[in-house]
Amino acid sequence: MIRPLVDGMVYSLGVVILARRVGVLTWGGAAAAWAVGTVVFGLGGWPRAGLLVVFAATSSALTLWRAADKPHPEHRTGRTGAQVLANGAVAAALAAAHGLGTGDWTAAAFAGAVAAATADTWATEIGMGSRARPRLITTGAPVPPGRSGGVSVPGTVGGLAGAGVIAVLASLWMGVPGGWVWVGGVAGMVADSLLGATAEGRGRWATNNTINLLATALGAVVAGIPGRM
Repeated sequence: MIRPLVDGMVYSLGVVILARRVGVLTWGGAAAAWAVGTVVFGLGGWPRAGLLVVFAATSSALTLWRAADKPHPEHRTGRTGAQVLANGAVAAALAAAHGLGTGDWTAAAFAGAVAAATADTWATEIGMGSRARPRLITTGAPVPPGRSGGVSVPGTVGGLAGAGVIAVLASLWMGVPGGWVWVGGVAGMVADSLLGATAEGRGRWATNNTINLLATALGAVVAGIPGRM
C-alpha cells in the first residue's frame, strides 16, 4: 500500500502546484488538496482520480471567471484547507475504502460525492457570475449574490450540468449507473441550498463547510443505492 500512496503523492503534486500558481488555493488549501489527491490517486485508481481532476479543473476555471465581481473572499485569496476537505473528504474516504477492498459499491458512491461537489460549485460560481438576482430557495425572497441558500436559474442550470458531466464520465470510466450519480449530485446540491437557507449560522456546527461535507455525503449515499440493493 505504501507504493501506491507514494505514486499518488507524486501525481497529485503537479495538480496542486498548478492550482496554487493560478491562485485558486491558499497554502492550507494546497496541503489539503495534496492529501486528498494522494489518497484518491494512490488508492482510488485513475478513473476516480480523473473525476477528481475534472471537478478541480472546472471548478477552478469557474472560480477565476469574473472573480473580481464575486463577494466571497476565496475568489481573491483561494480556497482554504477546510473548504477543500469539505468538498473532498468524503470522496477521499471512499477511495481509501476501495483501496482496502470493501466492495464495488464505493465506485458509484465516490462518483456521487464528486457529482454533488461539482453541482454545488458550478451552481455557486455560475450564479454569482451571472446578472440574475438570486432568491432564497425556501421563500423565493430576493437575496444578495453569494447568500447561502440563494438560487438562480443560471446557477441551477449550471449545477444540473455539472452533475451531468460527472455522471457521464463516471458511467464511461467506471461503469456505474450514471443516472443515479446525477440524481445524487443534484440531491447534494439541493440539500446544500436548503441547509444553507435554514441551518447555516444557527449553531457552532452549522458552517458552510459542514453543510458542504453533508451535501457530498448525501450525494454518495444516493448514488451508491443500487450497489447496496
